[in-house]
Amino acid sequence: MKPRRVGIYVRISKDRKGKELGIQRQEKACRELCDRMGWGIHKVYPENDTSASTTSRKKRAVYAEMLRDARDGVIDGIVVYSIDRLTRRITELTNFLEEQKEHGFAFATTEGEDTSTANGRMILTIKGAVAQQETERMAERVNNSLLQRREQGKPHAGGPRVFGFEPGSTFQRVVPEEVELIRDGYRMLMDPELRATPGDVARAWNEHGAKSVGTQTVWTIQKVKRVYRSERVGGIVTHKGQDIGDSIYPHPLTREEWENVQAILDGRSKPAAQGAGKRKHLYSGFLKCGNCGSTMRVQWATIQGRTFRRTFCHSGQVGVNGEFGCGKVNRSFAWIEERLDEVVEAALRQRSPKPREAASEDLSGQIKVTEERIRGLRSRWKEGQLDDEDYFDSLQHLRNNLQSLRSREAASVVRASRTETDALTVWLDQSEQNLERRRAIAATVIKQVAVYSVGKGRRRPPELDSISITPVGADSDDPEA
Repeated sequence: MKPRRVGIYVRISKDRKGKELGIQRQEKACRELCDRMGWGIHKVYPENDTSASTTSRKKRAVYAEMLRDARDGVIDGIVVYSIDRLTRRITELTNFLEEQKEHGFAFATTEGEDTSTANGRMILTIKGAVAQQETERMAERVNNSLLQRREQGKPHAGGPRVFGFEPGSTFQRVVPEEVELIRDGYRMLMDPELRATPGDVARAWNEHGAKSVGTQTVWTIQKVKRVYRSERVGGIVTHKGQDIGDSIYPHPLTREEWENVQAILDGRSKPAAQGAGKRKHLYSGFLKCGNCGSTMRVQWATIQGRTFRRTFCHSGQVGVNGEFGCGKVNRSFAWIEERLDEVVEAALRQRSPKPREAASEDLSGQIKVTEERIRGLRSRWKEGQLDDEDYFDSLQHLRNNLQSLRSREAASVVRASRTETDALTVWLDQSEQNLERRRAIAATVIKQVAVYSVGKGRRRPPELDSISITPVGADSDDPEA
């Protein structure tokens, strides 16, 4: 039976001009093939400027969508220009053929491969292996070429601009004014009498009117550290994390000076406390200073023997205007947290719980049987009952089948997790382990909260309009108190 809902998959690895001419030619050839075979076209799946090689880490979202449509019956056939357009990984090709066998969709290429016979699948697999070998050999040539350039003292030309280097110069030219600031900062850090810190360097650069690269905002301690931690600043050329030599192009510091700075920074750094980096307060990141717009911090404080949580605008925090925070807002956090809890809970009570999806297929039995077959196969091979060739062919087949089953099982779990029956129940669980889930729920209700100063010495509760809540879906300039 001829397929009536064919999906055409077209892909090109590099499209520097962005004109999509390569995928257009592939699509034309695939359409002509469908016309000759009498197959009806349902959808085209274009993936432009996307690699399918073994060295690429980028996921192919369109390819995954096409396979999902084939599993769900949205399309009943797939056509590609050639096998290397579909994939350049032999494992991915094997999984694709298993998917085709399991779900029964048709498959064809303009080069005439036939997957309906064992010989056809073998030829297709050989072509897939050749395609993989081509990409790996190409990657080897590129790596060898890059290594040769690094050994010649030519650093990697890509990546974001580093302070001190001219934009668009591929790190071959420097900006004299910025180099002078870097060298001034170096002298400050190395002066034993000054005992300057990166914070002192940041203040000096800000007083000079310099802006950080990229964001064009004021300098902070961390931004200054990133400049001096950059190996490019010391003219050090690296390849795959290994020190290759010195750059032949100008750079702000010498290798020796850069290593001196590393010794200073390492000597003053402190190991992160255990648990550092984890959120400790429910609304951290939601609160913005109503005066300058910078993100407010939440921390424990002890004043006159009384310990409490406070939220405050930090004068070292960069605000929305690219300048430091005003430091004019300092509030008790407990009252704000109670008001925001009330808002989130009220919103959740108005929502109707989503019905849970019907029970997904149980694949645990099939997974267990497949795992037992792999163990049995391995046992027979160790006892000499199987030749190496038969053993490895059968093992590869079983492993691919096991991987497919586990992927389907994982997808089933994900689908079930997306149908939370009662978010309110999760919200009311205030245990420490549930903090991140509560934050995720709060983020579906509250976009941000502007916090205003209430003055000093106030004993009565703050006014309700001392905070301004912007709900999700509303514009930032149209807050809801």
